[in-house]
Parts: sequence; structure tokens; C-alpha cells
Amino acid sequence: MLHPRDRTGWSDSSARDVLQLMVESVAELVGFRVAALSVVIGDELVTTAYTGPEELDEDAWASDPVAVLEEVLEVAEPRGRLHFIDGERQHDLAGHWIVTLEEPGEGPDAWHPLDGLLAVLRDDDEAPVGVLSVDQPVSGRRPGPEQLRLLERYAAQAERAVVTTLEREALLARVEHAERARGLVRSAALGTDGTLEDVVESTHRPLVEGFAASASWVQVADGDGTAGGPARLRDGTPVTLPDVVGEVARRIAPTLWARQEALVVDPGRDGDLPAGLEPELVEAAREGLAWLGPARLLGVPLGAGPKVLGFLVLTRRPGDPAWSPAETAAALELGHDLGAALATAYALERERRVVHELQELAEERARLVATLTHELRTPLTVVAGNLEMLEDLGTSPEAQRHHTALARGTERMQQIVDDMLLLARVSDPTHPLVARDVDVALVVADLQALIAPTALAEGLALVVDVEGDDLVVAGDHDEVDRALGNLVSNAVKYTGRGGTVRVSARRERDRVVIEVGDDGIGISDDDQRRLFRAFYRSSNPAALRQPGTGLGLVTVAHIAERHGGSVTLRSELGAGTVFTLGLPAAHC
Repeated sequence: MLHPRDRTGWSDSSARDVLQLMVESVAELVGFRVAALSVVIGDELVTTAYTGPEELDEDAWASDPVAVLEEVLEVAEPRGRLHFIDGERQHDLAGHWIVTLEEPGEGPDAWHPLDGLLAVLRDDDEAPVGVLSVDQPVSGRRPGPEQLRLLERYAAQAERAVVTTLEREALLARVEHAERARGLVRSAALGTDGTLEDVVESTHRPLVEGFAASASWVQVADGDGTAGGPARLRDGTPVTLPDVVGEVARRIAPTLWARQEALVVDPGRDGDLPAGLEPELVEAAREGLAWLGPARLLGVPLGAGPKVLGFLVLTRRPGDPAWSPAETAAALELGHDLGAALATAYALERERRVVHELQELAEERARLVATLTHELRTPLTVVAGNLEMLEDLGTSPEAQRHHTALARGTERMQQIVDDMLLLARVSDPTHPLVARDVDVALVVADLQALIAPTALAEGLALVVDVEGDDLVVAGDHDEVDRALGNLVSNAVKYTGRGGTVRVSARRERDRVVIEVGDDGIGISDDDQRRLFRAFYRSSNPAALRQPGTGLGLVTVAHIAERHGGSVTLRSELGAGTVFTLGLPAAHC
């Protein structure tokens, strides 16, 4: 059995929760005492979900290279999509294995301590993405046809869950990378003196680094035609392009802008040219692509409103990764950002502010919708799998366990949806704040009554200190309550048994200051810099073991901003954290 140390570095615990639940279901319903699910992370096979003897020493085990699968499968006996390792015949297997059974059972089909049964999980290209393995059948005997059939069904579910999880993690990583590039480009472009040449010059390095490109080129309109410097390699070396490339970019940009499409070209292909182009433009485009050679090209139009302002081209070498849909979408959005930067060279300051407000709103909504879709897919995998099993199990006790799993997955999904909807509301500038007097002392008292039982059950001390009777702020009661609730809930969640959570409120001149402190696990300096980003989870393993969506603190920050206040923190890893929420006091 491969080791159960989790070294995935995944962004949140929901994926691990799903896989752990699946492994426990396999062990209980198929009839094994030990089960593990290992996932391919890079070139390693890392076990992320495990159920079995608790006394096994995790620190003694190490991950294995994916290559060991080939050696194992060479000696294993195929049984459908499963592979059986005969412990009476095979003793020296590649990789790290754990023997969990001391003595073999009795009879010709008794399970041997060195027996193994596993299923290799694969993606659509048949590349291995993980391994589901079981050990110690409850019956003490090697599984028969019915057990193998049931295990194959669970292997198919595990395969879907692992593929979905890996796709989601890859997407989030690439989207975060592309989104960071967008911010860098926007900052670089707007930090110039506003000339077209400055914009083109300042955006090259953020473009090639943020999008992992080998070269970039920006063509811009200057009122008399087109302008812009030469293409630049990643190190800044200029490359002069033939006239046909510039002509194609100038003529194709309006069509792509109107359709909000990107031009994506892979080696050996003409590229997905927009339909309806004039024959001579198609011919010119093919000539330009032939000059570029076997490169991976991503071209997007630049514009603002209905006006096309230029064209951006990013390239990668043939051996580099292909442009993903997420990167293409981010580049298209960058076309709006960079187009706005170009437009500001000729626009008044008032026009610049309007454009950027619209861009930020569109960016926030697009990211929320895209992330919501992918966050929902993982819990829905559990729902779909358990519904399939219910068709066979009916209303038996086994079916009830599936109902429980279904409820857990649904509850997780609902929490994500609720948190995202709240974040969307408080971060929407078009949703006005209806300010009323909010008595912070009453909010704290209500929260104390709600949290105290949980803190007591967790073995924590909850200390509340409210100073004065003029702790009134102008704002939305529910939002202030939610912001403070998120901070206190986090403090309870990340403070160990025997710790203390402190909540205080006081008046400081024209502000009401609320502090929520704990002596829990603390937050590293690196995590503190990114803690208020949506969906960001701490890299601390102790924090990742706690469930969460990564939306609580960013929601607090948006609520504070809506109320004209702020939220800050001070923390030391292993020594606790203090969050300070400051809100303007109401004018009496």
C-alpha cells in the first residue's frame, strides 16, 4: 500500500475531502479494511486519501516515481480494469509498499499478506493520473466476480474525480498566473507618461513573463495608420517583422474585436482563421503564418468600446505547452485592459476612470462565474457517483450511507455558492450600501451567544471586552455581523484545544475598532501578503486540514471597504493572529 502523506499542495481541502470520502466508501462498501488513492503530481505518485490501520507511521514512507507503475503492471494479473498482485509469487515489487496483514488466511483462495489489488486511473489520453489500491478483504479471501465488478465501478468514479480535480487545479494555477500578468501589464501601461511608445515598451516584460511566452509584439493605431515597435524576444532582442504580418494584424483585428475571438495557431496548422474573411486576406494570413514558422501563436485584438486600437501577438516555441482556454480568455480580457491603456493616451482623465471601473467590474464577475463552475464540479462528482449506487442499493443500510455522503457533498457545495453570492453582492459597486445605525455592542453580544457553545465544545476560552456605549457605525447590520462572524469563526477554527479567542470593541476618535485575536497556529509572512485574495488558502498544512472556501477574508475586506473602513492583521506563525476591523463611527 503506497504511503498516505499528502504533498499535493492543492489550493483548498475540498478536493481531498471528496477523495477521502470516496476511499472510505470503497473500503466499507466493497469489503476491504485498507484502501488508498494515489494521484500523479508531476513525476511522483502521491497518496492523498487513505483509510486503514491508524498505527501506521506516515513519516516512514516516501513517494514513488510514476515509472514504478510499469514494473508493477508487468508482473500483475489483469482482471478487467483491475490488476491483481499474487503475493505467493511476487515478493520484490518496485516502489514503497506497506504490508498490513501479518498472517494469511486459510483455504486455497485466502488473501496473502503480500497480495495486492489496484486500478490504474487514466485521463482521456490514457495517461496515468492515479492509482486506487485496496488490501485486507474483510472476508479474508481473494475477491470474487461481484466484488471485482463493484470495485471497478468505484475505480471509474475515482478516475472521474481525480481527472476533474487535476483539471481544476491546473486551471486555477494558470488563471492565477494569467490574472497576475493582466495586473502587471495594466500597472506597467498606466504607470507610463501615456505615449503609445511608452505603453508598448513597458508591457513587454510583464507579457512574456506572465504568459510564459517566448516573444511579444504590440501593434497600435496612432490615428494615421498603425505604429508600434518591433517584436521582441523574451530577453528583449528586437525582431523585425515583414510588412505582411503588420498588414494582416491591422486588417484582422476589427473582425476579431467584433466577435471577441482570439487567433490561436499551433505548429503545422494554418490556425483557426475567422470565417468570412476575404480570400486575399486569408492568403496574406497564411503567408504571415508561414514566415513565423512552427511557433505557437496567440493573437488578440486591442480595443476600447467599439473602437479597435491594435493587435497583440504572443508566441511560444513548438515544444512549449499549448495555449489553454483559460490563458486565451485571460489574453482576450487583456485586450480590453491594454486597449484602455492605449486609449488613455488620447482621452481625458474622466474617461480613463470610467473605462477602468467597467473593466474591474467585468473582471470580477467573469472570475466569480468561472470559478463557481469549477468549484461545483468536484462536489457534484460525489453526488453523481452516489446517486448511481443508490439505484442498486435501494433503501438498504448501505443506501443510507450514500445518502450521508450525498448530504455532505451538497452541504459543501451550498456553502461555496452562498459565500460566492455574498462576495459578489458586497463587491459589486452598482449595489449601493443602505446605511443605518448599527450597534456594534449588540452585534458582538449576538455573536458571543452563537459562538460560545462551539468554542466550549472545542475546549477554547472565549473572552469578550466591549468598552463604552457609543459603538455605533453607519452601515448594513447583516454585513457588519457577517464580517465579524467570519473573523471570529476563523479564530475558533485555527486555535487548538486549550487556546483563547479574544474579541474586543472600542471607540477611537471617529472610528469604532473591533479586534479579534487568538493564540492559534498563526499566519506566515508570505501567506499574509496574499490572504485577502479570493479562493486563496494558506500553505500551512495545519490550516489546510480545516475546511474552507478561501472566500471569508476577502468578503470581510470588501465589506470594510464598502463601509469606508479597513481590515488589517498582525500575526506570527505559531504564535497567533490579531485581525483589526475599523469602521467609521456614525454621526450622532
